Amino acid sequence: MSISIRALVLVFITVQQVGGEVGDIKTVKVKEGGFLNLDPGLHDLNRDVQILWTFESPSQSTRVAQIYQGKVYTNYDEKLTGRVKLDRETGILTITDIRTNESGLYKAVTIVNKKITVQKYKVDVYAPVSVPAISSVSVHQSTGTSQGSQTGNSTTHPQTRAFCNNNQDSVESCGEGEVLIRLVLSGLVGIATLVFLVEHIRCCTRRGAQSSV
Repeated sequence: MSISIRALVLVFITVQQVGGEVGDIKTVKVKEGGFLNLDPGLHDLNRDVQILWTFESPSQSTRVAQIYQGKVYTNYDEKLTGRVKLDRETGILTITDIRTNESGLYKAVTIVNKKITVQKYKVDVYAPVSVPAISSVSVHQSTGTSQGSQTGNSTTHPQTRAFCNNNQDSVESCGEGEVLIRLVLSGLVGIATLVFLVEHIRCCTRRGAQSSV
């Protein structure tokens, strides 16, 4: 570390201990995996403007980036390697792929014309809300068989009998209805058979009478 950069760090420590012009703490919320932008409100920085960005959390305090004598320095924390950008013209700090453990207090110490300004940002990195996954649902229903045969559970396509509810009264009603339908169908078949036989007998009788004449 050069003597000039050490001097800037000492200035930062002096501001912490003695005090300078300190702005209000700004609250910034950002979703995990997104990017954090912190703007110190400076534009068209000249070579004499110095900026030091730091990060503080309950477990650590470290430098993030700084501009000194027109040069940008960002390689201070290995965990932030490749994710920190500092705009030399505006002093805006950008951290990409932000993580929840990077929530905390960020400070920008700015020295302009020997005037020291400290700006604080309380950053809250929150995890994205997960969407519950909906899996496919297969429907299983109990189907009944005629008396004397076994009853089992199987997956069937919708049929007329599937509209019967799985309670005792409904099952009995469906069983009685099915028996009644079978009886009616049997009766209709019997009547049709009887009519066919009667017509056949009549036809045979007529043929016999005609042959005797």
